[in-house]
Amino acid sequence: MRKSGSIRKAGFPANTIVIPLVFVIAILHIVIISLVFEVNRANGELSEMMQKCSDYQQNATNLQASSSTLSETAAAFAQIPVGTDGEFNSGPLIRYAQELGRDRRGPKVAEWFREQGVSPEIQACIDTAAADSEQMYEIQLHAVALLCSVYPRPPISELSAIPEVPLTEEELAMPEEARTASARSMILGKDYSLLKASVAENVENCHRTVQQEYSRAFAESQSYINNLRVGMRIVIAVIIAIMVGTFVLAYRWLIMPLRRFASKITSDQSVERTKSRILEMQVVVNAYNALLGRRDKLESILRSAAETDALTELPNRYSLRRDVLQTGEEDGSVAVLQLDVNYLKRVNDTEGHSAGDRLLRTAAACIRECFAADGHGSCYRIGGDEFIAVLRKCSEEEVRRRIERFSLATQRENVSVSVGYAFAEQADENSFDRLLEEADQRMYAQKKHVHALDRAAGKA
Repeated sequence: MRKSGSIRKAGFPANTIVIPLVFVIAILHIVIISLVFEVNRANGELSEMMQKCSDYQQNATNLQASSSTLSETAAAFAQIPVGTDGEFNSGPLIRYAQELGRDRRGPKVAEWFREQGVSPEIQACIDTAAADSEQMYEIQLHAVALLCSVYPRPPISELSAIPEVPLTEEELAMPEEARTASARSMILGKDYSLLKASVAENVENCHRTVQQEYSRAFAESQSYINNLRVGMRIVIAVIIAIMVGTFVLAYRWLIMPLRRFASKITSDQSVERTKSRILEMQVVVNAYNALLGRRDKLESILRSAAETDALTELPNRYSLRRDVLQTGEEDGSVAVLQLDVNYLKRVNDTEGHSAGDRLLRTAAACIRECFAADGHGSCYRIGGDEFIAVLRKCSEEEVRRRIERFSLATQRENVSVSVGYAFAEQADENSFDRLLEEADQRMYAQKKHVHALDRAAGKA
């Protein structure tokens, strides 16, 4: 009774402290939540900004890559328009036509940048590079037309994608040697080289300008986010100070859990369920653990997407290179098979890309069935109509049997696939590329044979 009397005598009802404390803590929690949302929003804007910067640089690189590819293939044709056997050198022109079908040409890239609303400095660099690349393109077409007037183009469907440029009467009246020399001068001359250098310089200026502009924006955004985080730490420190100064039990319910949280968060570990009676602490724990779970799921999804071809669901080129690194760690024989689907472009052109996709999926199913179904092989789609299969710890006779089974499967599915293989009793990472090159050569030899039979049947 005396103790109770002394408390009453000392002062004031408990509600005069508890109620204001509840309001203060509630307000501070609202501030924290607001800061969390603002940090997330700012981080989202920062991610979008980084993505835009990456997209700008990638598209500028695509413009230069397309210009370089067109230039190199045109130059290769200009230097060797016919082979030693006198046959028309169609390979470079086919690659030239394939590049024309891609959306990387200068005007398309420049228009994309214009739609994005980039700064005038960036747009000026891209416009100049696009104009120079188009001027190079016109020179290439002119040079190709001059050479084709000397060495007529064969009736190859892929070459129809290359526009034909009419020649002047004066050019047609020139001797064949003069036309050939003129075409080579166009592609290999100083003016053309200056255009190439201008494209590279303007793309580099675009990269530099994008980096400078976005570096400033990144720094400002990061500074803003850091200030928000500092504000969050200050508010948390105030809450801790109030709780420690007002309640002794808060040390057990608030401070100790926070210390455990800090050690777990810095080590990137999930946090066990807290015994604290403060609801907000449990929410933070659950939210953090849920965030870790979502992050792990997202990493798994991104990893799978990065290593798997979406159309055929086969591992892709990156998975192949990863598996190649493990080749030297395993004993035994290895066989590398290069597979290429025939007539894909013809199917795409005549029946549509949906039919082409079905053709690729059907071919992939046959490849998986014959080279990976038993768990001793791996199959990959490395791009376009190209596939690779790797068989380990098998004999060369087994490889031939699998190829025969694959031939039956493709006949059953009405799919034409050229196959080449290379075999080694013992392989490592260094010899894998040699096997792949040997398999590739054999595959292309078979592919040429298939096309030769097809042409012969057409003539018949």
